Amino acid sequence: MKLHPLRLAGTVTGQEIFRIASVCLYITLLLHAVLAAFVNKVMLSDLSVVAVSVLVTLFFAALARYFWPNAIPFGRARLLIEWTTCIFVIASLAFQQSMPAQPLPWLIGLAGIFPLAVEAPLAIGMAFTVTFIEASLNITLGTHLVDWLPQLFATIFMGLSSIFLADALASNAKAIQQAHHNQRRFDAIARAARHVFLIADSRFRIKFANRALREVIGYAPEEIDNDLMRPIFHPDDRKAHRRKLRYLRDTPHSSIFSRHRTRHKDGHWVWLETRGYNMLHDDAINGFVFSVEDISARKDAETRLEEEHALLRAVLDLNPSMIYATDREGRFTISNQTFQRRFGYPSEGALRGKTISDIFCAAASRDSARTARELAERLYRQDLQVIQSSAPQEDQEIQCGWENGLPNWYRVNKYPLRDTRSEVVGVLCISRDITDRKEYEMRLQHQALHDPLTGLPNRRYLLKTISDVIANTSEASRQIAMLFCDLDFFKSVNDIHGHDFGDKCLTEITRRILAELPTDDFVARFGGNEFVILSNATLDEAKVKAEVLLQAVSQQLAVDGTVVKIQTSIGIALLDPEHKNPSELIRDADAAMYQAKERGRNRAEIFDASLQSCTTKRAQMDVALRFALERDELALVYQPKVSILNGALKGFELLLRWNNPQYGMIPPMEFIPVAESSGLVVPIGLWVLEEACKQLRRWQDEYPGMDRFTIAVNVSMRQLLQSTFLADVKDILERTGVDPNSIELELTETSAMANPVQTIETLSVLKGLGFRLALDDFGTGYSSLSYLHRLPIDVLKIDKTFVQGLDKNPSDAEIVRLILALAQTLNLDTVAEGVETREDMLQLKKMGCYLAQGFAFSPPVPAQDAEELLRTSQHFQVA
Repeated sequence: MKLHPLRLAGTVTGQEIFRIASVCLYITLLLHAVLAAFVNKVMLSDLSVVAVSVLVTLFFAALARYFWPNAIPFGRARLLIEWTTCIFVIASLAFQQSMPAQPLPWLIGLAGIFPLAVEAPLAIGMAFTVTFIEASLNITLGTHLVDWLPQLFATIFMGLSSIFLADALASNAKAIQQAHHNQRRFDAIARAARHVFLIADSRFRIKFANRALREVIGYAPEEIDNDLMRPIFHPDDRKAHRRKLRYLRDTPHSSIFSRHRTRHKDGHWVWLETRGYNMLHDDAINGFVFSVEDISARKDAETRLEEEHALLRAVLDLNPSMIYATDREGRFTISNQTFQRRFGYPSEGALRGKTISDIFCAAASRDSARTARELAERLYRQDLQVIQSSAPQEDQEIQCGWENGLPNWYRVNKYPLRDTRSEVVGVLCISRDITDRKEYEMRLQHQALHDPLTGLPNRRYLLKTISDVIANTSEASRQIAMLFCDLDFFKSVNDIHGHDFGDKCLTEITRRILAELPTDDFVARFGGNEFVILSNATLDEAKVKAEVLLQAVSQQLAVDGTVVKIQTSIGIALLDPEHKNPSELIRDADAAMYQAKERGRNRAEIFDASLQSCTTKRAQMDVALRFALERDELALVYQPKVSILNGALKGFELLLRWNNPQYGMIPPMEFIPVAESSGLVVPIGLWVLEEACKQLRRWQDEYPGMDRFTIAVNVSMRQLLQSTFLADVKDILERTGVDPNSIELELTETSAMANPVQTIETLSVLKGLGFRLALDDFGTGYSSLSYLHRLPIDVLKIDKTFVQGLDKNPSDAEIVRLILALAQTLNLDTVAEGVETREDMLQLKKMGCYLAQGFAFSPPVPAQDAEELLRTSQHFQVA
């Protein structure tokens, strides 16, 4: 403890006692010397004077050390010097004979004071040194042994006591210092800790609380000291918490743990986690110690976590997909109720630890156990791949049919599960039953790839199959034959009996085709009445199959009491390495089929390269012809029509020529059929007619004597059937202003007889407009005389095939005579075509045909040359 009157600097230690005792020692020793000098009238020697002077110095130094302990610090060397000086003073005064007392008491004091301020080893040495000096002084001074020996023991005792006292004081000071350090540490921890530390007595009255109490429940420690804090526990927690406190109080050395709510000073509830310890047995505590933690934030987080867990659990369990997670060994860790119900497990716990193989094998029957194991192994391999690659596997469709024999389809997505170190620790699987959708997709796919009427694969399926065969080298290396079947005149069946009847016929024909072919042949409906067969067959085998199909299809077919007979044309093509895509193979088979139709129908034809060349050229010509007018590739030439009687020029036949940059000069016999089939003959024919009218108008204006001069223009049947043809012709007449009596429209006999009723109607309108009408190529068709005399024609043109055979074939001469006789009967003019020799000309003149055209007179010439013939009134040699 601190003795303030003694001016102790701190904790009582040996040095503090030495600081006080040294002053007392020096002052008493000084007083002793002064009193001895004045009372006894002793004259001090020089040594004594020096000793007293030194003593005075020691006194003032000790006095300064007493008042200013920090200004004069202790040191071993300083103390040894001071101790030696003090011994010198006492020894010097002891040798002064006039001193009234021996120096023994002062040496005893010296032995009891200085050891307090030094370490024990040094203190022991100093004590025994003082004892030795004391004995030496007494012996030197001749003091009796009986007088100084007890004092000697007293000196030794005092020195040892001083040593023990110094050690005890040092230990006490160290303990006090440690206690102070511990107290400061405790205070620092108590201040820094966010937990509340409380110490309560046996009646639970708080004796200590750290500052965290304010942060937790809003009360300051001072309010506890003033008994202003009254903790209020939540009603739901009060009973349980008080029960735990009673247990803590009644059970020695016990501890409790409690979670409860306490009202904050501002009124809201705070969640606390309290740990209490019974320390009644500890005298330092003699009560209870509580550690209180504010867990409101953690409790809120736990509540939110529980709510999120409940929400996620609900989302997981209410999800119609089967969701589960496995560890790296493939054992289930998480599963939702959909997955549990699917395999008959009551809870997630019942599944935890099992593998996919366990549940599949448990659910499978004996017959399907192998299939279940194989599927489980496949799924486990997928899990291992996800774990090893750390990459998800998404949108995999898996078919399972081992439970009830029905093919159930599932869409499976698998994702790697990672821990906090981003290492893959398992797999999350989301599997959804897509059986209904898959069946719907397969139905849609079947509908997309099959014909709804016959059930056969459609064109799309056929193209895909051919592509697969071409892409597969093993398939392509085998001989694949295509049979392209087109029913002959099937449109007439639909037109006569209706499309429902035609659909029934197609269904029956499909049945016949399938019945005659092996099951491995691929049969598809390519179009309305077109069927395609892909067969693994050689060319000879394909020809045999084609003959069988011709026989089967051509048999009588009875539908709803009506009997019809339908035939087909078949084209055969073999797949070869030059076929790079399906369309090329179909093109070849289609070309062979059209060749079969051209050669009489109800037959099979085999594709060859020349046919392909012709077909390709025809198709290319069709494309080029569409740009012929725009590129000014078409030209008109004029072939003179000459009177055989006098060689006079009576008119021209307008002929069309096509000079193409790619193909050169193309004969009309090649491009006119292309124009007919593509419909281009309509715009081309109108262009020819307008050009003829313009040219004739210019000639009529320039050469007025052309009253009975005509220009013949060919008109196709497709033009006559065009609904706008008559209106277009009227527009041409109005724009050109030409006299229609000078225009002779030529129509072939075959075209006219294709639709005689409409032909008669259209020609009658043209006749009413003033046009002259001619029937071209007469004698090569099959005109009915009943229609012929009703046609409003003016001219019959004798075909060149009869004219060029007059001198060779008597029958041709008879046909020409009959034509001339018929023309005379019907009052028609006649023109002979293709007159190339003088003999033909003379023969026609004898028969009564007086108008002709051909190379015997002139080849077709350009407009400039034709105009020159008009200008010079050219007469040809006919004599």
